[in-house]
Amino acid sequence: MEIGYQRVGNQRRSIESFWLPFYINKPFAKYFLLFFIFLLVLGSYLWTTLLDTTSNVLQSRRGKFPLNCSSGNNTRTCPVNYYPADYKFVNDNPSSSSPKCPHYFHWIHEDLKPWRKTGITEEMVERANRTANFRLVVLNGRAYVETYEKGFQTRDVFTLWGILQLLRRYPGKIPDLDMMFDCVDWPVVRSSDFAGENAVAPPPLFRYCGDNETAEINIKPWQDLLKDLDKGNKMQRWLNREPYAYWKGNPEVAEKRMELVKCNVTENQESNARIYVQDWKEEIKQGFKHSDLGNQCHHRYKIYIEGSAWSVSEKYILACDSVSLLVTPHYYDFFSRSLLPLVHYWPINEDDKCGSIKFAVDWGNKYKKKVQRIGRKASDFIQEDLRMEYVYDYMFHLLNEYAKLLKYKPSVPKNASELCSEIMACPAEGTEKKLMMESMVNWPIDESPCKMPIPFNKLSLDSYHKRKQNSIKEVRTLERDYLREQRVKTKILVIILVFLFLFIGVILFRASFEINAILTDTTPTVSVQPQKKLQIQLNCSHGNLTNTCPASYYPLKFTNQNQSNSSSSTCPDYFRWIYDDLWPWRETGVTEEMVMAGKSNADFRLVIVDGRAYVETYRESFQSRDTFTLWGILQMLRRYPGKVPDLDLMFNCGDSTVTETKFYRLPNAPAPPPLFRYCGNDAKINIKPWETLSKELKKANEKLKWSKREPYAYWKGNPYVAGTRMEMLKCNVSEKQDWNVRIYKQDWIKEQKQGFKQSNLASQCKHRYKIYVEGQTWSVSEKYILACDSVTLLIKPYYYDFYSRGLMPLKHYWPVNNNDKCRSIKHAVDWGNTHQKESQEIGKAANDFLQEQLKMDYVYDYMFHLLSEYAKLLKYKPTVPEKAIELCSEVMACPAEGVIKKFMAESMVKGPSDAIPCNMPPPFSPADLHSLLVTKENSIKQVESWEKQYWNKNKSKQH
Repeated sequence: MEIGYQRVGNQRRSIESFWLPFYINKPFAKYFLLFFIFLLVLGSYLWTTLLDTTSNVLQSRRGKFPLNCSSGNNTRTCPVNYYPADYKFVNDNPSSSSPKCPHYFHWIHEDLKPWRKTGITEEMVERANRTANFRLVVLNGRAYVETYEKGFQTRDVFTLWGILQLLRRYPGKIPDLDMMFDCVDWPVVRSSDFAGENAVAPPPLFRYCGDNETAEINIKPWQDLLKDLDKGNKMQRWLNREPYAYWKGNPEVAEKRMELVKCNVTENQESNARIYVQDWKEEIKQGFKHSDLGNQCHHRYKIYIEGSAWSVSEKYILACDSVSLLVTPHYYDFFSRSLLPLVHYWPINEDDKCGSIKFAVDWGNKYKKKVQRIGRKASDFIQEDLRMEYVYDYMFHLLNEYAKLLKYKPSVPKNASELCSEIMACPAEGTEKKLMMESMVNWPIDESPCKMPIPFNKLSLDSYHKRKQNSIKEVRTLERDYLREQRVKTKILVIILVFLFLFIGVILFRASFEINAILTDTTPTVSVQPQKKLQIQLNCSHGNLTNTCPASYYPLKFTNQNQSNSSSSTCPDYFRWIYDDLWPWRETGVTEEMVMAGKSNADFRLVIVDGRAYVETYRESFQSRDTFTLWGILQMLRRYPGKVPDLDLMFNCGDSTVTETKFYRLPNAPAPPPLFRYCGNDAKINIKPWETLSKELKKANEKLKWSKREPYAYWKGNPYVAGTRMEMLKCNVSEKQDWNVRIYKQDWIKEQKQGFKQSNLASQCKHRYKIYVEGQTWSVSEKYILACDSVTLLIKPYYYDFYSRGLMPLKHYWPVNNNDKCRSIKHAVDWGNTHQKESQEIGKAANDFLQEQLKMDYVYDYMFHLLSEYAKLLKYKPTVPEKAIELCSEVMACPAEGVIKKFMAESMVKGPSDAIPCNMPPPFSPADLHSLLVTKENSIKQVESWEKQYWNKNKSKQH
């Protein structure tokens, strides 16, 4: 497949477009970022002369490799044995455990994903030669290079030099390799050319994205520079630095940098930015007097902005413990994907750089301790996680993982020449030779490379992207509020004066009125009786059987006298997820067009206008789910008359989710249709209203003490709806095995015929452990299982109920491994029976959660707040659809019969609530959310560790 590009000097540009941004919440990009990451390592640490491996602490003196620059080697031939083909680590043994590699090593697995299934063939590699500067082959520890085109400035030189030093550091440990290298700025392999079911795998092209400065810019070796930067940080305390944002560089290489110059301070504006133009030619003439990177930590904030592509300056800015203000980057360095907004840097909006920078500085100067933590965290990251040994180890692991994918044995190309340190360093001169000698590896390392982390799983990667996205959105929200506040500041004084006069007028008027009343009033004092609670009766007269609503079936507005004295409680913590669920529309709002886009998947459309409900039905929904969904909303209108805002909602009552987020994560994709979903119970299987059932479950728990229950794990349900349930049947007790599980199949058709004699949920708390396993998707049984104070064994779920994200492993439930259900459940039961106190605490915590935080008051309040927050996003005023009919409790309950009518009568709200809804908690901060997810993950890992130890000790019990 042809790859379109054009040459501009030594720089290739894609004919179609540049590489599009890497979205932190969307792992899609128009171009493959292939292995140019590898060259980021080499280029940024060698080409810009950042390599410095002269540390005697890290390197062994046992086998020094002297550089042989005899006259014979000036003929550009390598010594026969210039260093050993194999080398044994002195400390390479189990007792000397290597440290775990930093987090950013995870991304090696992600960068290799395009070839994980296909592997890499020689044909794939050779397809990349038309965009490559050179081809590098490593064979039996020796390097060979075939040059196609001179690299930009000295990038090819120091890229090759870096690989040679890696071979010297780990002799005999680098596998055979075959790689194509491109040393220009812009990626040229478009992912769109390799998308689709029958598309071929992309060519594995190693790239370099760097700045436009050569080794002549006098940047010191990385190890020395790190020390200088650390000293620079200590020279001037953060509080004593200039309280502005600083940037110095060449603005002419990119339009975005030219825009940044406009943010500089002038007589007419103050954006809190101090911008300095760097003229490198002039700087060279003056001996680099004004470009000492170690002496540029004199402002509290430093700006990072890309040039023509990625810029090498990022790490220097981060290493200075001033707060890094990152203007939205479109490229990434090998380490930068592990940097987190509000943890390592402050994100700047590239569409409003000046306003965004001004806000960042104002906010930071107000919250000094918080931003100092950000600066220190970034500096620590660079000083600790970007030490030279980790840079080498990153190169080592990347090449080893790449080599595993090769489907052929590399061989020396016909036109290649052998390469070694002698060939490169001996004939070199001036700065180039000096830098090579300073950065040369003189001997093998004694220690093994750090331990590679395992690949991201989908949950952890999605969570990581979402965390980044939420942090950036949090900043954007703060910015908008700040800028709005700035715009109205000029009006505030006038408003204050107006209100002051109004206040004085009211006080004076009221004072004169009260004095006059005191002097003239002769009416005896009468005690005020509390207002009697209003009840709204159901009007099922003959007229209402015609499916019409009474003109005034309940008040459109209602203010209870008792509400003024009732202090509203704070809502449970799971209410915070409302903000998270509505994030997809936080920026765009919800338009009528978006709502109508969900029509094809909806069962009905519900509109509320002026406190009255209207429904337009599109198709009959599963069982009676639509009936009780609509019934619940009508009861909320009765509970909070006049409080529910105008709404327009589409509902889907099926089990399976139908809106796939991947279609709305692509660049320029529209916001998804806001489709409300329902996964729940229905009256056809005789499940009572929750308020009634929760009381019965509580009584049942008290009847049979936990210690007297059957010491096994219990599950009863329909196994045929999902493969994961069918797998669980294998865990049932038999003559040959006992996994501590008791499983019973539920035939709902037969049960219905027998009058539901065997399905009373309140009488199923007879076992110490109850299993929750999803069906086709989420299962309504979760809350009934949790409400029974037996220990809930939760087989890893993939869906969630509105409250279930508030549940914590080892606090409310015991996590069960979905990939090894039987052994995982057996261990859980054995552990619980030997740790009965801890097990009972888990069961009780779950029961308390359901009884206290899921009582009907909170369920209604959750509905109220969710719909209220959704209504704030509507960009239009809802109107009654042409084919909609009005809905009220009378229309639904009066003609109903049997079980449905009984349940409606039991669950009907009799009148307005005495109290206002609970107070919404604030959204999760990035730190809160990160802490929550880490706590969950650590608890699950703890259980996995216990399981592993258990089965190692009980190998004879394994079947």
